[in-house]
Amino acid sequence: MALCEMNIMGLFGRSKQKDETTNLLNALFDKFEYANIEKFCKEVIGKTPQSNNDRPERIQLLEFIWKCYKEQGLNFQQVKDFAIKENIVTPDFFD
Repeated sequence: MALCEMNIMGLFGRSKQKDETTNLLNALFDKFEYANIEKFCKEVIGKTPQSNNDRPERIQLLEFIWKCYKEQGLNFQQVKDFAIKENIVTPDFFD
């Protein structure tokens, strides 16, 4: 089997639970205001991404969060806890 075929199988063979978590995170991040995203980066991740501007744009912050989620061990529970603590969503959002 060619390498590209294995990568395609890996892409479409992702677990359903991971897809559901990703969809829930996307819906959750839609609820975050810019200030929430910036605060999340500073308080939970410990830093914000480098930017050519004075302030990173919203999309840069979100891309940074997703990178940390995929590569550095940021997990769903951390995002959920922050969103509830900051009153971005109520606990029933996750039901």
